[in-house]
Parts: sequence; C-alpha cells; structure tokens
Amino acid sequence: MIISTIASHSALQIMMGAKKEGFKTRLYVSPKRKSFYSSLPIVDDLRVTANMEEILSDDGIIVPHGSFVAYLGIDMIESSKAKFFGNKRFLKWETKFELVDKILQKADIPQVESFDLDEVRGDELYFVRIEGPKGGSGHFIAYGHELEGKLKDVKENYRIEHFVDGVFIYVHFFYSPILERLELFGVDERLVIADANKRMPFKDLPYTIVGNKSIALRESLLPELYDYGLAFVEAMEKLEPPGVIGPFSLHFAYDGEFRCIGFASRIDGGSNAKHWYSSLYWGEEIMMGQRVAKEIRLALDENRLDEVIT
Repeated sequence: MIISTIASHSALQIMMGAKKEGFKTRLYVSPKRKSFYSSLPIVDDLRVTANMEEILSDDGIIVPHGSFVAYLGIDMIESSKAKFFGNKRFLKWETKFELVDKILQKADIPQVESFDLDEVRGDELYFVRIEGPKGGSGHFIAYGHELEGKLKDVKENYRIEHFVDGVFIYVHFFYSPILERLELFGVDERLVIADANKRMPFKDLPYTIVGNKSIALRESLLPELYDYGLAFVEAMEKLEPPGVIGPFSLHFAYDGEFRCIGFASRIDGGSNAKHWYSSLYWGEEIMMGQRVAKEIRLALDENRLDEVIT
C-alpha cells in the first residue's frame, strides 16, 4: 500500500508518518522544489511534475492537506475516482464563509462577531479576514474610519470582524471511525509577519503565517475545547455524511471566552509543531501524519478501509 500527497504544507510529516507505520510513500513535487524533496529518504517514489492534477490518477491512498484546494480545486477533488483518506466532501467547508457559519451554528460553537461596512464605528479596531484557507495572506487590521478606503483594493470576498484583544489558538483534533473516538492532539499559535509590531511602533504589516509553535494550554480549558470538537463532529455527520474522518482543527480567539474564527477541514499546518497530547492516547508522542497512517493501518487490519476513504 502506498500513501501519496503533494510536496507542500504538511507533506513531510505525512511521509514520515507513513514510513513509521510501514507504508511506501509517493510524493508529487514541482520542478522548482525537486532538490529539497529528492534529498529525503522518507520518499520512496518522487514524481516531478508541473501539473499536480496527476495525483488524481494515483493508485495509492491520497492524504490531502491545506494546499490541495489551491492546486486542484474543490470540483476536481470531489469528482476524482482516486482514493482520498478522509471525507473529501468535507474539504470545501472551510473555503466559504457561508459554509463556515453553517457548521459552527449547527454545532452551537460561538463565533467572533462580524459587521457590515455601514455598521462599523470609526474609532474601533476591526480585523478584515479574506475568505478561504490562505495562510493569513491578505488579512489586515484597521480602524473603522480606515476601512472604506482600504477595502477598495480588496478583490476577494472578505469579512469584517470585531478585533479580539486576546490570544489566538488553533486546536488540533483527530476523529477515528475505527476506534469511534475523538482525540485532542494539540494546540498551536501562529507566527505571522505582523508579530513584528511587538518590537516596534505599529505599522501596516501582513498577517501571512511563517510558522507555528506548540503551546500547552491551561488544563482547565481543555474540556470546553474538547466538547466543541465533539459538537463539530456530530454536526458534520448530519451535514456532510459520513462526516469528519481523521484530522481537523478549530481556530479560536480567546479573551476570557472562546469565539471561533474558522477551522481547517483536513490536517492543519499547525500540527507540524510537535504536540504532547497525542501521548495521552498512544503512550508516546506522535505527529498527526503518523496518526493518519495509524488509522489506515487499523482500517486495513480490520478490513474496514472503506470507512476511512472516499
């Protein structure tokens, strides 16, 4: 059995996890990235191509990550006959504000407050979020009196949100149909270019993500977050059967209460940072890529592979 993915986002841990669980690995890489990925012994079969659509003819199990929608598009993924780990119809739910709102409301997970342009107050701060998973690219913060001018140059769909003066955390989960349990895998925070404002007077800097770091959350907060994870899984099972299979992440702003700002409907880039919560379930720290491979192994051993692929 071969596990395949595209050389981007979280491919390294997907490949490493597959090897640790005894699988062969296949990686589709663009020519400009060949030198790095070809140096890795964790890759058994390196396919160098400028056309990532070739992965849709792969005969292994494809593990999608945050670059798949950008490279391939939702329609092409959903119509593909290839075997995807997880529910490939779940991938689209993070891409549109309308769908994000629908699942969070169904799960009764509180969201950060949003506004129309004519509702903003001139002296208050707002966060403008660009629709879809873009690694923070295009997001910005501005006072209400600045928004009309700044939004004239925005060509993509956006949302004006209340600026939460708190912390932002990204909570990683894995739902296992084979074990019928939800695992809380870890929590991270994002390192963004705009963090430079901590070291100098405020200026306009992009919110593009450049990395992730693991954080140990105050333990008394974990049960509430776990309940949100459970509610999300239960709601998605109704909205997009068979629901969540494998990894996902809920993203929160916290200033004394949690308010959701979005989610990842596949392995989240923040899981590239090591998280120790996995040892609560497996007796050792494992990364999300290995957890995916473990689920595939469990499914194969029990002749239930059709329950974890679409």
